[in-house]
Amino acid sequence: MTAVLPQSNKEEPEEGPRHAVLRSHPVFWSFIGIVQTLLTAGVVFGWASLLPIIRDEKKTCTSCKAEEFSLIFTAGAIGNYISTLFFGTVLDVYGPRLTAIVASVLFSAGLVMCSIGESGSTHLLIGVGLLGFSGPGVQMPTLHFANLFPDAALYMSSQAAAFDGGTFVFALARSLFYSLGVSTATFFQWYMIVPTIVFVTAITFWPASILQSYPALQIKDTIVSPYIGTASSPALSMRSIRDSVRNSYKSLRSLEEAHSNTLVDAPLKTVLSHPTFWMLASWTSIHILKLNFVVATINDQLKRDFDKDEVDYMINMFGLMLPFGFVILPVVAHLLSKSPKGAVQLANTIGVAYGAILLYFPNKWLLTFVVFPAVATSRQMVYSTVFHQIGEIFGFTNYGTLLGLTNVLVSAFSMIQTPLVSLSEGRGSYKLANSVLLLLTLPLFFVKLDTKMKKVSTRKKSNGTTANEETPLVRSSSHPKV
Repeated sequence: MTAVLPQSNKEEPEEGPRHAVLRSHPVFWSFIGIVQTLLTAGVVFGWASLLPIIRDEKKTCTSCKAEEFSLIFTAGAIGNYISTLFFGTVLDVYGPRLTAIVASVLFSAGLVMCSIGESGSTHLLIGVGLLGFSGPGVQMPTLHFANLFPDAALYMSSQAAAFDGGTFVFALARSLFYSLGVSTATFFQWYMIVPTIVFVTAITFWPASILQSYPALQIKDTIVSPYIGTASSPALSMRSIRDSVRNSYKSLRSLEEAHSNTLVDAPLKTVLSHPTFWMLASWTSIHILKLNFVVATINDQLKRDFDKDEVDYMINMFGLMLPFGFVILPVVAHLLSKSPKGAVQLANTIGVAYGAILLYFPNKWLLTFVVFPAVATSRQMVYSTVFHQIGEIFGFTNYGTLLGLTNVLVSAFSMIQTPLVSLSEGRGSYKLANSVLLLLTLPLFFVKLDTKMKKVSTRKKSNGTTANEETPLVRSSSHPKV
């Protein structure tokens, strides 16, 4: 998961020598940031590739229950979601250097616990949980490298791709295990080099404060909103002078109402009391629950319908496809710029499609060439949409808090996963669980992301005049400062 860091309202500190080092070689340092994200941030989501090795090595309990494996993956996924609140706070207060140091130490601890996982499932549970939790902490101190460039779009897209690409790490572990006999304990021990490099890089090069925007522009005396942008002058049109005057008045009135009625940069309490935020957060939570359920259980679902050779082939294909979820980014970016509702509905349609195939048509080729690519791209599609919509609808004043709360709700929904696995294993079939998840997707087609505050009804004043047609529940006494 990659998030755009909001600009702070606080006065930026002076940049120091370490900032100058970063600015002197922007391409090199942005490359380092992307590679560190690739190797840490999203590795837990390659769980489907690691699970067969763990089973072959009998690293958990002798009964090897699917529920136990699901719980281990859930710990990593939830850790990944909730850590944004923790590391976001550390980053805001202490800066990129300390954030990366803390994350690298926790990531190292996770690898140590995973390397002794054969001693018991608890070690593996803690280890995967720490890997999931600390990964975003390595990524977040590198997101401000976007300020090394006039246009941050390419860098942030690369960060998003690197997060998804991290699933290749466990696919690599699987390949080394079956081709060279490298045990998972050995692999995790070798992998300690990654957090070590992150630690050394943070101590040596990362600054104590984020980079200022490039260039640092101070926008004054301009009313700007992610929704309405800057007002265009009606005097440039070919209408009559009368129409120009009338439309000028209407534009000013609309601009005033937009500042009063929009949810952009509204107080946090106002945002949290509005159904739009909870609709967006619930939409995200249901999609991520479905995706994580597939990643956690695909091995067990496949082995019920296919022989071992077919399962091995399909898991290999799944592991190869997961890192390439970023290929959907251009389509999502286009939809979000033209029609955010279209992006929401595309994600819903794909969610129904792969859910229906898993439930009704578990065919080898449909799974390999429809379900697996859909799962690989959907996570990127869902999070790109929620990142965009939080900023677009609610602005950036509370961006980090809202994203963190969204991930907390995602984590809460994820707790449903293990009971669903237990139910499925007890019944000897995943049809009921897949039916429930498919049904949960259908109401998402009716999600409406309202961009305005609630209005009160028009009423007559005592003197016979009419009150304003649109009156927000919360109205500031003056225009907000920009």
